Amino acid sequence: MYHRLVQIDAGVGQVIGVTQNDYVFALLGSYWSFLGRLKQVTVGPAGTWGVNRENRIFKLVAANFVEVPGQLLKQIDAGGDQIVAGVNDLDFPFCLDMDSTVSYSGPHSPVNWVDLDGSLKQYSCGPYSCWGVNSQDQIFLKKGVNSSHCQGVSNWQHIPGSLSMIDVGGDGSVYGVNSNGDVYRRDFVTDCKPEGNGWSQIPLFSGQVEQVSYDTGHLWIILKNGVIHDCPV
Repeated sequence: MYHRLVQIDAGVGQVIGVTQNDYVFALLGSYWSFLGRLKQVTVGPAGTWGVNRENRIFKLVAANFVEVPGQLLKQIDAGGDQIVAGVNDLDFPFCLDMDSTVSYSGPHSPVNWVDLDGSLKQYSCGPYSCWGVNSQDQIFLKKGVNSSHCQGVSNWQHIPGSLSMIDVGGDGSVYGVNSNGDVYRRDFVTDCKPEGNGWSQIPLFSGQVEQVSYDTGHLWIILKNGVIHDCPV
């Protein structure tokens, strides 16, 4: 693919990413279409969202990114059940329920950020649970998350393992990358048992991977040199 990316996100059949110069592109067929400038972007049931270098939050509304007030985040995720979640520069996690995410269209729309406990450097949500990693690459799970209760219904559950980043797909699948650049998948994840059981290493570009994102049978991989790969799994 033409563009080298430093960040990518896939959801609801769409793929979006950011270059080293903060240019945002969406994949349309085999072509990348320019959308704007942000440092990190996400796409999912809650729409397309992103944050800029000042950690200001934006949502794509009618082909334009409009600012969302009330919080500053360094990382954001729209992969949950029409919710948005993310973390600020102090590693404090936050989320927005569906009432705020879906209806938001500009300055007059209500935004009610929910302050979560804990400390995470990165946070990702799926249809029934959210996963995060902290600054020590420890992994944590929040169960009982839904469109009207983004904070979940339980305390953080520590999951054995070590990952530098994590991604939850639209079907609840969980993938991640460790500090060595190896890809892992969480096994046996279901809505009844969102924590799954054990990790399996995916034998793709071992030691070379920077980031992954999964959607509808495709694992999107960014290597440490910025090259993108679409890997059916």
